Amino acid sequence: MLKWGDAAVDGTAEYEANQKFIELVEAYTDGQVKIEYYPAGQLGSDGDVVQACMANTLEMAKCSTANLSEFCHVLDFCDFPGMFRDTDHVYEVMASDLRDELAAQVYEEIGCYPVTFDVDGGAARWMFNTKREVKVPQDAYNLKIRTTGSEIEMALYEACGIGATPMAWQELYTGLEQGTVDGVYAGPVPAFTNNFTEVAKYATVLTLSFGPSVRVVSSKTVEALGGVDGELFQAVVKASKESEKIKRELNEKDVAGVAGQMREQGVTVYEPTPEDQKLWLEAAGKIVPQFIGDGKAISTELYDRVQAIGN
Repeated sequence: MLKWGDAAVDGTAEYEANQKFIELVEAYTDGQVKIEYYPAGQLGSDGDVVQACMANTLEMAKCSTANLSEFCHVLDFCDFPGMFRDTDHVYEVMASDLRDELAAQVYEEIGCYPVTFDVDGGAARWMFNTKREVKVPQDAYNLKIRTTGSEIEMALYEACGIGATPMAWQELYTGLEQGTVDGVYAGPVPAFTNNFTEVAKYATVLTLSFGPSVRVVSSKTVEALGGVDGELFQAVVKASKESEKIKRELNEKDVAGVAGQMREQGVTVYEPTPEDQKLWLEAAGKIVPQFIGDGKAISTELYDRVQAIGN
C-alpha cells in the first residue's frame, strides 16, 4: 500500500483524474500495487510531503515545480515566465525526450522519481487580488502577492514592483480574508475551486507562467517496485501518463467556463490587450540575465531545446 499526499480537493478535475490514476495503477499491476490517497493537504503542504518522500517516510507526493525548487533546481525552467507559448507547448515538452532526462536528474538529486508532469489547473497562472483592477505591471505596484518561495517567482514579482509574501496554499483563503496578503498568482481553476475568488474580486488573465507540477515516488518505493526499469514501476508510469491525458481533458472543460463563473460571482476579470501583454513580457524579460545562460539556473542549451519543441 502506497501512501500519497496531495493538495487536490474533491470536486475538481485534478481530484477526479487522481482517482482514475489510483484505479489504473491497481489494474495495471493486477492488484499488486494499491494507493492510499490523502488529498486536500491532509499530510501537509507540497514542501512537507516532498520532504517526507525524500526521507522515505511517505511513498508518493504531488508538488508544484515552483515548490520543488526549494529542494531541486532541475525543473526551475518550468516556472520561468515566457518559457512556454501556451499549454499545448508545456504538454509537448513534457511528452518529448526531455521528460525521461529530467526525471532521471531529479531522481539523482533528491531521490524522488517524477512519474507525472502536469499543468496545475490546465492553464497559465492568473493574478488575483483584493484591492484593484490590474491591467499592466505598474498597476500591481506594492501589492502583497503570495509566493511559493521560488527564486524565479520572487524575481518576477520584484520586476513588477510586487511584494512577495510566502504563505502555504492551505492558509491562503484566511490570508486573503484578513489582508495578510493582497492576492495570489495561481491557475484560474484552482483559485476558483479553493474559493479564493470569494474574497479576491479582481483577476488578470496572464500567459506568463504555467505552474506545472509533478507526482513523485520515493527511492525506497522505486526499489520496491523493481527499480526504474521494473515491470511494476513502469506500470505506475503508464498509469500516470494516462491520467495526465484524462486530467488535461477535464481541465480544458473547466478552464473554458471558469471566467464566466467568476464574473457571475462578482469578480472583475481583465483580459490584457496585446499591448498590455507586451508590457508583462517586457517586465519578465528583465530577469532573463539572472537565470538563463551559461552557469545559470537555466542553461542556454535547455532554453533552446524547449523553445524548439513544437516550432
